[in-house]
Amino acid sequence: MYLAAAEGAALGALGAGGLAFALALFLVLGVKGQGRVKLKDNPAMICGFVASTAFTAAGSIWSNPEKITSQGLTGIGVGTGAGPFGNVGIGAVALILLILMTCWKMTPLRGAILGLVAGIVWPAAGTGTVWAIPSELGAAVLMMVGG
Repeated sequence: MYLAAAEGAALGALGAGGLAFALALFLVLGVKGQGRVKLKDNPAMICGFVASTAFTAAGSIWSNPEKITSQGLTGIGVGTGAGPFGNVGIGAVALILLILMTCWKMTPLRGAILGLVAGIVWPAAGTGTVWAIPSELGAAVLMMVGG
């Protein structure tokens, strides 16, 4: 997926890596909140989700969060049928993330982490699932903003 086309982009040609870097910087500084912008729990979650979507598009060094999440899920047996929790599929992990997002007492850091992980797990659940809809929306917004 390319996010680098200059034509039709609201902010011009940012490039996928440039957009990923800008969103990561905004997320870190916004969660830290020592400047004019302090992200609260839900905005941090949304920013993390969109940043994760940009990371996937950018590839290179930005694919490391996806690799770490995939290794963690594989380590606990997700999708293998033989994990410590039994047969746990990626759809169950996506649902657990949604439950955590809605029921857990949220802080900006927790929101950012959940958003980043959901941006990786939800699209992995498959294109025909309800979990793919937010990822597709996030990718569309990134295309409009950064090309």
